Amino acid sequence: MKTRTHTPDRTWTNDEGRKVTTIKVQRACNGCGQLLGDLADRDVDKRGNLTDVRAECDHCRPLVEAEAAGARTWHLTPRTIAQVDDDLDRLDVFAKGYWQFVDGKNTVVGLRVGTGETRVVVRWDEWLVMHRDGTFTVHGASGVAP
Repeated sequence: MKTRTHTPDRTWTNDEGRKVTTIKVQRACNGCGQLLGDLADRDVDKRGNLTDVRAECDHCRPLVEAEAAGARTWHLTPRTIAQVDDDLDRLDVFAKGYWQFVDGKNTVVGLRVGTGETRVVVRWDEWLVMHRDGTFTVHGASGVAP
């Protein structure tokens, strides 16, 4: 896929002496929010919906490749934890909240998945990956604020 350009904002003074700034809309990865470059026609489908551009993102590309190989992925956030837990229950996979002390309080900071030595801990804004063989791995957070 063609590399995106990153057009910088341009500021100039118009004929009336006013400062004017022209911007180019930037496209963010719909997986992690990292800015990828200028918005392009391919970013919107015929129905007006944003297309999936995670394969263009250095951080999210491994997730897209895992999904193409048959893996199932979940993005864990405080808003998605209940759905992720329900999905894992349906798959008969043990999961429970993962707690840590934060600012002097015992707080849920993620999800513990599996049992014994094969268990993994996925924290907020990380991705849980269930591979075709039933094993789990965690794909770290991007470090980009959503």
